[in-house]
Amino acid sequence: MLIVEQGGRGGVADYTGRLAEALSLHDVNVCIATATDHLYHLPPEVEVVPVFTYVRGTSSARRLLRRAGLGRLVNGLMFLSAMPRLVALARRYDVVHVQGWERTSLGIVAMLCLDAAGARTVYTSHNTFKRKRQSLDAARVLPLLARATIVHTEADRRRIGREVVVIPHGNYGGIADSAPRADPAHARQTLGIPPDAPVVMLFGVLRTDKGIGDLLTAAVSAPEWHVLNAGEEHGGLAAVAAQLNDPRLTGRITVCEGFLLLDAVARCFAAADIVALPYRQASQSGVLHLAYGFARPVAAYPVGGLVEAVIDGESGWLCREASARALACTLLEAGLAGRPELRRRGTVARSWSERRFDWATIAQATEAVYESVLARPGRP
Repeated sequence: MLIVEQGGRGGVADYTGRLAEALSLHDVNVCIATATDHLYHLPPEVEVVPVFTYVRGTSSARRLLRRAGLGRLVNGLMFLSAMPRLVALARRYDVVHVQGWERTSLGIVAMLCLDAAGARTVYTSHNTFKRKRQSLDAARVLPLLARATIVHTEADRRRIGREVVVIPHGNYGGIADSAPRADPAHARQTLGIPPDAPVVMLFGVLRTDKGIGDLLTAAVSAPEWHVLNAGEEHGGLAAVAAQLNDPRLTGRITVCEGFLLLDAVARCFAAADIVALPYRQASQSGVLHLAYGFARPVAAYPVGGLVEAVIDGESGWLCREASARALACTLLEAGLAGRPELRRRGTVARSWSERRFDWATIAQATEAVYESVLARPGRP
């Protein structure tokens, strides 16, 4: 079977790599179609084929294109030019498992091309909500073009409102274990964080919907906490520029901006005592599973699928509501609990996630979806 993951890096790529590895252990012949500059490091049983090319700003010419506002256009044209190769590759496999598309409009074109070639497609909707009002609703459109759709939570099933298969997101303990060891004290020193201050981290792509503003507002009311924002800037930091310069937070904010390789990721999680997920809407969160993998508890808003992945009082805290005030109360409670209790909850989170979100079970459930698609005649 062929897994299509076009980015080659980031959360969906992490998920794809773990799924492919688990499927290969079930004697499934797996190939991943991905970006030419992908960051996959997988066992030889999993074939990785570069298909998609991007302008990522890694050279002076590419940075010039991005500054001129042409990066999106060029990437779109290069994506379309990759369709013949993707279709030719898909014809070699029984099932094509699509892990979403960076742009829904182009994803529709790709799905139609795959269908025209006779591919049996399975689609995983990692997010079932729209990030931008003007964009197409991928979670409602793309399932119409697939023979089966997978979501990660019961909340996603209710949101889509159609026949889907719920398969939980797998744990990221393996990713954490593959990272270089990072000592918390040394990590804080490297990042310029005071050694004794409790640290709350917001990690991942820094978008406006990640709740950075809520975390900064909460930190004002929880003055003992140091805030670490780590990840690639996608407008989230720009939107809270005034808050970042709030004198009440002077010396209490560290920003580690950019796409972080695994050694830097490990350093950030080592420095953190708790990971904040103040998302106003959510399906499931790879950041949550990464926090659990690094044995760090979470402070999450009670929204979407996050409720299904947090044991309140054990693997972390569920705020009483999705608000900065509730997050501040949670941080104050976590601060009073102290670092030993935070570490205990992190250990519980790691152990529970290994059992609850086991990749072998997830691979078995995913393989059952493939078998159901192969047994079903005709097109969607």
